[in-house]
Amino acid sequence: MKQVILTVILAFTLQANAQDDIKRELDPICATFDSTYTLEGWKAKSEQLALVKAKYPENWMPAYYFAYTCIQMSYFETALPLKDVLVDNAEEQLGKIENCPLKDEIHIMKAMIANARIGADPENRWKKYGPIFDENLKAAKVINENNPHIYLLKGISTFYTPKMFGGGAKNAQTYFDKAKAKYDLITYTDVDKPYWWGRSTNNYFFGEIAKELNK
Repeated sequence: MKQVILTVILAFTLQANAQDDIKRELDPICATFDSTYTLEGWKAKSEQLALVKAKYPENWMPAYYFAYTCIQMSYFETALPLKDVLVDNAEEQLGKIENCPLKDEIHIMKAMIANARIGADPENRWKKYGPIFDENLKAAKVINENNPHIYLLKGISTFYTPKMFGGGAKNAQTYFDKAKAKYDLITYTDVDKPYWWGRSTNNYFFGEIAKELNK
């Protein structure tokens, strides 16, 4: 019995040490996510994350952040085939991301992937992927209504939706206000609790809303 207990303790210790190692490698890469605004910047991060992902192939964190960079790059690319390849790369990570203990963030990633599909070809894809986007945000909210990503992503989607369909700057502001309130509760940037990313994006849209409303 004593041997079994020692084995279990050793296993937990090794797992904890591995998590710490992964976090130490991810921290400097992810720390500047909210100040990365170019395709080249996201490519550099994606390449770094691909190396960490290869080193820790079963861990959800490198897969999650790699998928995130792929989605960001897809918004900068102009050719539809390249956009789809990048979103495909993100979607391929879902099997590993499913191991994330924060189940709301699994739905957030699925919503982001659906939104990137729409962003690549809005006219032809919103009917298919719009419901997937909304369903995953609703599922995330059931799990954790304090996740700012729910309101950030819904705000962005609403901002770019035509007014005749319930979109526009004025309607989007409600969601960005909610996201800000949730971000204000977050004081950490731990990579194993990814709720922090997107704060600067949320702030950016306040400026865009002001421009639209002042036209």
